[in-house]
Amino acid sequence: MSTDIKYKLTDSQVSTSLSGESVILNHGKGSYYSLNEVGTFVWEIFEKGPQTKDFLKEEVMANFEVSNEECEDDLERLIDSLINEGLVEQA
Repeated sequence: MSTDIKYKLTDSQVSTSLSGESVILNHGKGSYYSLNEVGTFVWEIFEKGPQTKDFLKEEVMANFEVSNEECEDDLERLIDSLINEGLVEQA
């Protein structure tokens, strides 16, 4: 994982939490998205400001039972998906 690139939420989204999950609207596309418990945890960290993948991995591993490799793979997929949907971008 890259240690110096930071990612942040884009301005084209709004979100809220419902029953422990995040619901996100990309108002540029008019599309809704939802995140599971871990995705919501990561989203809430992004809401505090730009973050590196390494920081996100440390936080996820400290709060969920997951292997280093699985955490890296899952975070990579999540961040790539959020970028592709216009919800997260490089800071």
